Amino acid sequence: MAYVYRFKELALRPKFLIPLTLFTGLLVYAFIYTATININPGRWYYAPPAQPPNPSYPFGTTSMGQDLFLLVPMALRNTIVISFVAAVISVLIAWGIGSTAALSSTVARSALMTLVDIVCVLPGLPLLMVIFYTWRDHLTIPLIGIIMGLIGWAFPARAVYAMVSSLRQRTFIYTSYFSGLAIYKIVIKDFIPFLLRYLMINLVSTMTWAIGNEVTTSIFGAMKMEEVTIGTTIHWAMYYQAILLGVWWWLAIPVVFLVSFVLSLYVLMVEIDRYIFARARVTWG
Repeated sequence: MAYVYRFKELALRPKFLIPLTLFTGLLVYAFIYTATININPGRWYYAPPAQPPNPSYPFGTTSMGQDLFLLVPMALRNTIVISFVAAVISVLIAWGIGSTAALSSTVARSALMTLVDIVCVLPGLPLLMVIFYTWRDHLTIPLIGIIMGLIGWAFPARAVYAMVSSLRQRTFIYTSYFSGLAIYKIVIKDFIPFLLRYLMINLVSTMTWAIGNEVTTSIFGAMKMEEVTIGTTIHWAMYYQAILLGVWWWLAIPVVFLVSFVLSLYVLMVEIDRYIFARARVTWG
């Protein structure tokens, strides 16, 4: 059995092309455009304060004299970096522990799943708030993502354990094994096609989880507030009562960009998953 994928078909679909264009544009704005900025967008009063969106300042300015057109891409970039680092670390730990537990002996499996259960019951958000508030003077953008990844792997690990445990009992796995197929080939040809879809979903869901935790901890002031992120931008907008003062764009524009990024990423993964599943279902060779 072989799966034939023609991704040109996927790229020409409007349901895929529209979110792809939006997602690519946000990445260019967040990572490439910020490389051309010659000032620190987070410093105060380099622009007239509380200016509404206008030709000189397309997104307006904050009450502290920050240009949102420069501030928002920097904040979005840092939030994306945090979520991506957290997702990669969480997925690696979850898949390593979950698959090892499913394929190990009884003693090792019991020990690993006990560890997973202990981490599962830990209150993630309060724990993150305590850690971030305690270490706030030493936090960096990558370190924030690493800490989140070290806390958010338990539930995906249990899901991976359940999937691998089920797969190893399937008839086609036994057939491959008794046919003399090497273990790595069994993993590549038999396990990965079933686990790849969940891997993509797991990566996106963990990124979304990390973004939500970053924004929440920042709004409560537990984050390192000198770092420019979407969460800290929203925090300062609420702290200086942007809505009551009529500076609504200070709060609205970061939220719009955050929602656009999460939504475009989610739709992309859904469309890719649907395409892969459909091709795997109907293509045989």
